[in-house]
Amino acid sequence: MILKKIAVVDDEEHIRSLLEDLLEREKFTVISCADTEEAYARIIKSQPDLIILDIKIPRIGGIQLCRLLRENPQTSGIPIIMLTVESSETDKVIGLEAGADDYVTKPFSTKELMARVHAVLRRMGRKPEGQAIKVDGLEMNLVSRTVTLNKKQVVLRPKEFDLLHMFISKPNIMITREAILETVFDCQALITTRTIDTHLKNLRHALGPWGKKIQTVFGRGFKFVPSEHKK
Repeated sequence: MILKKIAVVDDEEHIRSLLEDLLEREKFTVISCADTEEAYARIIKSQPDLIILDIKIPRIGGIQLCRLLRENPQTSGIPIIMLTVESSETDKVIGLEAGADDYVTKPFSTKELMARVHAVLRRMGRKPEGQAIKVDGLEMNLVSRTVTLNKKQVVLRPKEFDLLHMFISKPNIMITREAILETVFDCQALITTRTIDTHLKNLRHALGPWGKKIQTVFGRGFKFVPSEHKK
């Protein structure tokens, strides 16, 4: 059995030790890094299945490291869980906008953290029913998890890819926030609706004008309306 690799990036030694022990007990291989410079080089080399990243890490900082990883094609698809301080709502939003898939606040519950780790890896490991979906000049390859729009590549973070897949799989069907929480985020009780808004904002931005096809149904949810169905 091939063990999943998780990179832990945190300058606090006791946090790294705690996470190493916790993850190794769950049979993960752990790549431990104390600063962003070391982390960037080792993540590119080792290609972990998941990154746990402290937002206040020294050198360039966790948010900037997150952006760099998202801009690099070698690492753009690796999911990132960001560690933030409990009182900083702004840091959470900025982290999500920079490309983080989820966040856990310090001090964190080990049960909550592991629930999120397993949820992210479970989503990434799902086998698609078909290989590709095509609509209005956009193509999603469900095996390679890549997206092209008018034959140009669109770089999406893992959660954005899952959101887009959910929408275009159900054209003209209103999807509630609750359904998105359960399907895309798995841990309904641990995710806020603001998290959905941030990821949806990032998705629409990445798609440009095409993103307007994902419409907000005020007070209810969202709906994907392809061109052929518009009145």
